This record gives sequence, C-alpha cells and structure tokens, in this order.
Amino acid sequence: MEKIDKLSRLRSAIKTGNQELIDHALEEIKTKGDETYIEPLVAFLHETTVKEIRESIYGLFTDLKHENSVDQIINLLKEEKDLDILERLVATCWQNGLNYSKHLAFFVQLITEQEFQIAFEAFTVIENMYGKIEYDLEATLLEKIEKCLPYAEERKQYLLKGLLEIIPNIPLDQDPVDF
Repeated sequence: MEKIDKLSRLRSAIKTGNQELIDHALEEIKTKGDETYIEPLVAFLHETTVKEIRESIYGLFTDLKHENSVDQIINLLKEEKDLDILERLVATCWQNGLNYSKHLAFFVQLITEQEFQIAFEAFTVIENMYGKIEYDLEATLLEKIEKCLPYAEERKQYLLKGLLEIIPNIPLDQDPVDF
C-alpha cells in the first residue's frame, strides 16, 4: 500500500508539473524505495516529455546502490524500444557502479547492434566492469567481436578494438576509489 501511495503521489505531482512536488515524491522513493520501483519509474519516463522530470528520474537510476536491482534493469533495457531512453538508462549502468559482469554479453550485443551513442554507453559499462568472466563466454564474445569488426562503421571499430583489450582484462574486484 505504501508503494502505491508513493507512486500515486509521484503521478499526481507529474500531472501538476510542480517541480517541487515532483522532487519531494522522488526523494521519498529514493530514501524509502527498493527495486520494485524501477519498472514504474521507467513507465514514468515514457509518460512525460518534461526534461526536468526525466532528469530527476534518471538521477534515481544513477544513485542505485542495490545489487539486486541489476537483473530487473537489464530486463527493462532488453525491452526498451525508445532509443533515447535506452541510451540514458545504459549510461546510468556505468554511473551507478553496480556489478553488471554477468550481463557482459548483453552489453557487447548493444555495441554491435545499436546506434553509436548507445554503443558508446555500453562500452563504458564494460570498461568499468568487474567480476569473474567465464573463459568460454570470454572466448565466444571475443570471436563475435572479431567477426563484427570488418563490417562496423569506423567509430564502432574503435570501440570493438577496445573491447578486444578490455574483456580479457576485466578485474575480479572493483578498484577502490582514491581521493
């Protein structure tokens, strides 16, 4: 019931266009929400064209810190038809720092099959990836990349060549950030 109330408040705030109410509703979801809010938030991205609202929602995805969100995000990315939303959501994957290593093949697929901006964001996810990659998967992906390389546009060739170096060297653990 509490989840429905929070989502209803957000929907009402979006309809009014009052940015202060929207920010308050999103802040409530950010502090007390969980991964079950991900799908409704993506639906809100489709329902509004207001840049500030969309940016606030993308900000929530950037701030995600629950590893159990990863599979749900990937499922939504696989279903996303709006290329602008897809690009921004893929960008939030590298920005939030969650571990997407078990979805390496999906991000390689985005690079080989999507337009350049989405491919670039997917490349950045892989570039920031950490975790154990099974040898068979690594070999299969490297072979796929090699086959795609001659047919890719010049900018994508640069990304694909980079993947040939990055994938075999994905670290097991996330490097600590030094400040």
